[in-house]
Amino acid sequence: MTFFTVIVTSFVIFLVLYGRYMNANGDISKRRIQLDNLRDQVEFRVKKLRQGTEQINKEIGEIAERLESLNQTYQMSMEEDNDS
Repeated sequence: MTFFTVIVTSFVIFLVLYGRYMNANGDISKRRIQLDNLRDQVEFRVKKLRQGTEQINKEIGEIAERLESLNQTYQMSMEEDNDS
């Protein structure tokens, strides 16, 4: 009878520990999936931010060139007015 009690108790302890292990394993897998999803979202947002930054820098460069051109035109017109 004692042997049977030890076997049943051992089996119950095994089931409890195995259940806790599987639960922890499931939580780890779930967290890993969440982490992968967050990583994908961050990478997507960073990519969009880089594209936006590149576009802004390109537009700033074009506007700076245009401003420089307008400044040169203004300087030339001021020199012509002073010569006259």
